[in-house]
Amino acid sequence: MKRMLRVAAAGLLALAAGGCVGKNSGPNKEKLPDFRLSCAAVLPVAQAAEAGQQAKTLAEGAAVLNQQLRGYFGNRTDIRLISAEEVGDAGGPRTSLAAAKAAAEKVGCNAIVETTLYGYKERLGGEYTAKEPAAVSFSYRMLSLPDGTALCRGRFDEEQEPLMSNLFKFRQSAENGFAWVTAERLLEQGLHERLDSCSFLSGKK
Repeated sequence: MKRMLRVAAAGLLALAAGGCVGKNSGPNKEKLPDFRLSCAAVLPVAQAAEAGQQAKTLAEGAAVLNQQLRGYFGNRTDIRLISAEEVGDAGGPRTSLAAAKAAAEKVGCNAIVETTLYGYKERLGGEYTAKEPAAVSFSYRMLSLPDGTALCRGRFDEEQEPLMSNLFKFRQSAENGFAWVTAERLLEQGLHERLDSCSFLSGKK
């Protein structure tokens, strides 16, 4: 099965490569404000308001995304990962933006990074026989302190599509081995794609 998929994909390579010319599949890179970052406080992932099973699924996705944020930033000295308890200790509700800013300033940061998860749906089926694909949706924004100016922002809404449905995503399909990925993998790809476009967070200045 894998060999057949690779052969079929190889036959589409030239067409896909030609079709991708001039198409921007990533976020638009805007001119960043003139800002000197001391450190950025990354807040725990917030969840969109949902009820029942959707709320449970979002909670699972938020835990995954929090782990991926830790993995993305690693041991960088200009990034501080703030816990929900630290936000609460700063005063006010843990979801309060004012409390988040206070927590960031408490650890000496002059920027905060907020991430909100809107959707997290796992695929149904296996790698090559999925009945329903994985789908994820999240947004992030980086704000300067104390004025709250937006330094970077982005949103990722993705449901994996079959290669033949969208040849412009040939490279992504190749990276995934032409298989149906998990929601965790799709979320990781989206996180890297969005944060890599912000020089303050990617480390590329």
